[in-house]
Amino acid sequence: MPVNHPSKSIQRSRLPWCSSFLLLLCSLALVLTLWQAPTVRHSAGASTELRGVWMTDIGAALMYYTTRLDDAIANLAKQDLNTLYPSVWNSGATLHPSAIVQRASNTDRLWQKLPRPDPLSSLLRQAHRQHVRLIPWFEYGLMIPPQSAIAIAHPDWLSSTRDGKQQDEVNGQSWFNPAHPEVQQFLTDLIVDVAKRYPIDGIQLDDHFAMPIAFGYDAYTVKRYQADHQGQAPPTDARDAEWVAWRAAHVTALMTKIAQAVRAVRPDAVVSLSPNLPDFAYENYLQDWSRWIDLGLLDEVVVQVYRSESSAFANELSNARLRQVRSQIPVAIGIYTGPFLSPQSLEQIRQQVDHVRQSQYAGVSFFCWETTFWWFRHPSTKGDRIFQE
Repeated sequence: MPVNHPSKSIQRSRLPWCSSFLLLLCSLALVLTLWQAPTVRHSAGASTELRGVWMTDIGAALMYYTTRLDDAIANLAKQDLNTLYPSVWNSGATLHPSAIVQRASNTDRLWQKLPRPDPLSSLLRQAHRQHVRLIPWFEYGLMIPPQSAIAIAHPDWLSSTRDGKQQDEVNGQSWFNPAHPEVQQFLTDLIVDVAKRYPIDGIQLDDHFAMPIAFGYDAYTVKRYQADHQGQAPPTDARDAEWVAWRAAHVTALMTKIAQAVRAVRPDAVVSLSPNLPDFAYENYLQDWSRWIDLGLLDEVVVQVYRSESSAFANELSNARLRQVRSQIPVAIGIYTGPFLSPQSLEQIRQQVDHVRQSQYAGVSFFCWETTFWWFRHPSTKGDRIFQE
């Protein structure tokens, strides 16, 4: 007669319960993974002015890998923002998989051949679900870390100062030489590749799409200058007017090439720029962006006016050249919302937005999302919002 072991009976009775619990956990994980934040209805004011925010590559990647991206973009829509500028080119790398960068890096490592996640694709899907424009922000522009794989592989792409330094004194960064044809091709390919592969609403360059005025004394640029000036060497004074204009013209030529190439593959794409004030940009970074407007290269400009004092902020908005260019294309104002650990108060941000509106600019953009619209900072009431129409 078989013996009935109580322990085995208990184990058999537990199996259905364990299976059900495991199934419940799997179902819950699947729901949490696939659930999407509902779409948000924008207010009427969101369609009449530019309301943007910059998102760093770190913020974008964090939201992607924590599966909170849908919630983060929905929160922007709840705040009545209509434009997101995520950083896709930073520190010699891209947010998205890029064969252009891999080829320029001259590396062939195993991990680079493995499939890469694509936060940009997910950002686009969520932004368009919420009727928010997504304009990739090529944050680093001509700036490149000297220790990056691209800089190491192509030292001839870098410009230098008169004393031979390839790093600036402000932040220790190196800078691509805008006159070098291989640099021009690399940056054009980098940006056009995004315009071809993704349904973006535009592209944005900023104050780093430039070169510090102390640079331009590398061997390639000197040779080009001598060819244009009967063998004469460049002036030793980096601020010599003709020398400044000659170098600035090469940045303009590169901007022309990029704008034309982007529009050729995506005619409806907005070509956006987020520079410093016109005179400062030209005199310190060879960025003659008011001329770019005259040449029809830009569709919108978001000028960085990062001032914490109300009087200084208002004074910058009255800049004569700034007021002049806004009659040609939409000009919005970039507002700095402070560092992550000590962001500006909501009231101070609102005051600056009011200054912009009273000065009749096209809108605002906030730097950056991490200090203004971090995903857990949902507005509990209308009074918690920046825009309160």
